[in-house]
This record gives sequence, C-alpha cells and structure tokens, in this order.
Amino acid sequence: MELYQLRTFVTVADTGNLTQAAERLFTSQPAVSAHIKALEEELEVKLFDRTPKGMRLTESGTSLRDKAQLVINAGNELKLAAKTLQGEITGQAKVGLNTDAEYLLLAKWHNALMSEYPNLKIQLTQGTSIDLVQKVGKGQLDVSFFSGDIPYDKVSYVELCDTHAVIAAAPKWKDKLKRAGREELAQLPWIYPEPLCIYHRFLNLIFSDTKVQPAWATSSATEDSTIALLRSGIGLAFIRNDEADALLKKGEIVVWPGESFTLPLRMAYLESRKEDPVIKALLEIIVKKFEKHKK
Repeated sequence: MELYQLRTFVTVADTGNLTQAAERLFTSQPAVSAHIKALEEELEVKLFDRTPKGMRLTESGTSLRDKAQLVINAGNELKLAAKTLQGEITGQAKVGLNTDAEYLLLAKWHNALMSEYPNLKIQLTQGTSIDLVQKVGKGQLDVSFFSGDIPYDKVSYVELCDTHAVIAAAPKWKDKLKRAGREELAQLPWIYPEPLCIYHRFLNLIFSDTKVQPAWATSSATEDSTIALLRSGIGLAFIRNDEADALLKKGEIVVWPGESFTLPLRMAYLESRKEDPVIKALLEIIVKKFEKHKK
C-alpha cells in the first residue's frame, strides 16, 4: 500500500468524480482508476460503487476514508519532523477562512509566514465556520478560523480576538426597529442562520424569555448572502459590528439600538497535532499578528 494510493482514494471520495480527482492530483483519469483498483485489491474490499452520477463510497469505503486521511497526515507529519530536525519547515499548510480577508488580517500573517518559512506553501480554503471546523477534524485542513463553539472533542482552539454582533435590517424597518422590544423583534421577519452557527445561538438567546418565536423569512449560510438579503429588505439578521458600521455609513442598513453580542474569533486545530511544526508555526505567527493588532 502506497501513500499516493491513499491520497487518490481520499480525493475521489471527496470529489465523487474520477476526472475532478485527476485534476486535483495532477494526473490522468486512467492513473486514478488504477490506484483505486490496486488499493481495493490489496485491502480486499470494494471502496466505491460506480454510478452514472459518479463515484459513491460503499459502506466499507465510508468506514475507511477517515482512517486513510489519518495515515496521510501521519506521513506528512513524519516528513515535516525530519525537515524540522534540519532546521527547516517545508510542505503545505492548509488554512480555512470563515470570513473576509481584511478582518482575518490575511495579508499580515501570510506575509510573515512567507518571510519566516519561505519553503512553506499556504493553501487557503473559504467556507462557513461549521464546515471548516469539520474539515479540521477530518484532517483536510491544518488550521481554520471560526466563530462560535466546537462540537468535536478532538479539535482544540486558541482565542484570537472578540468583536460584537448587532441586529440589522434594511432602512425601511427603521421606525419599527427603533421602537421594538424583544417581542416586537420576534414578530418581524428574520433571515435565519445555520443551526450550528453562533448567530443561531444569539437568536435563541435573545428570544428565550419571550413567548413568541422569531418569524422565519428565509435562511442564509454565508455572511455575503446575509448582507445581500439584508439590503434587499427580506428581513432582520445578525452581522458583525464592523460590517454594520460600513453599511450604516452608506445608508444601506439600520441597527437595532438594543444590546450587542460578543462574537469570538478563534483558530481550530487537531489536538493530536498540537506539536506538529507546521501547526505550531501557524499558530505562533497568527496569534502574534492578532495580539499586535489589538494594541
């Protein structure tokens, strides 16, 4: 069994498509098929069902996918440890971004990493906090920014900074928002966040002592779509304070004059990899940049 076969297995499992997997692996589709066939023969299990829509994991394949990722991670860590003994950190660091680059100080810590570790390649992945933390847990990302809580025991995090979230709406709701208490807020239409999103927790918190459940207008999984829906007047939503300030200056939203909510920004990593040289390098530089920014 070779590591490249396991990488092919995981990539096909993630894409569900031989052609897309070949593109990601910079190889040919026949080579991908050959890797899967050889691995299935060695393991003596069928990993995929071939369907008209693509490659679908079998029950055995589903069971083995995460184990294969752990073996790949272990191989990468071994290589990195060897390089560290030589005083060098190389390879690829996969970082998840849960919001806009400016808020995450992307340019500052990215430039610092490139300067300190010129042989370390940074690969960035955009997504929601929930999805990104799941990818950290599966070993698909090395670290990731996120807001909220972690429902996985094996994933740890460091605190980076706190900001605040406010309740915002389109200008047409100005008069109602200005006079609204919590029960009146609940009767207005809301743009619901995903259930595991920290904004969903805020939604439950603010209306926990009212007899009225907030009215549902639509749902949104990303900040960009939430802001677009806010501007269009679909309903109310939680957004970050700095985003609200920028939109207020343009006259595109109004903000409820009631309380704001603390919104922590954190960085997730696998607890089992806390001594990994790449993880330590990422955390050290990113934490320093946020500490400096606070000052």
